[in-house]
Amino acid sequence: MADASRIGQVFVNLIHNAIKFTAPGGSIVLSAKIEGPVVCFCVSDTGIGINAEDLPRIFERFYKADRARSSKGTGLGLSISRHLVEAHGGKIWAESIVTQGARFYFTIPIA
Repeated sequence: MADASRIGQVFVNLIHNAIKFTAPGGSIVLSAKIEGPVVCFCVSDTGIGINAEDLPRIFERFYKADRARSSKGTGLGLSISRHLVEAHGGKIWAESIVTQGARFYFTIPIA
């Protein structure tokens, strides 16, 4: 019962970031699995990763974790994604180790 265009925008935002921060030759993997009452989606990359101290703030409006590389973009993509996922009753979060990539997860309840 999800709004396909809104969830599509979440994927666009997450995949765009994965492409932007993953060097040529790296990999980006999309996955989904049912976990009880929700579907859990994951966008995983082998990019530059995110510092641990930045992880709690990356879904805030206008926050840019990597100031040296963030001259492009508004810093709104992850915030918009969070609002879209939460409007569906889901959750969104990220896990990362610098130089080892990032994994962005979000859940959507199963109707």
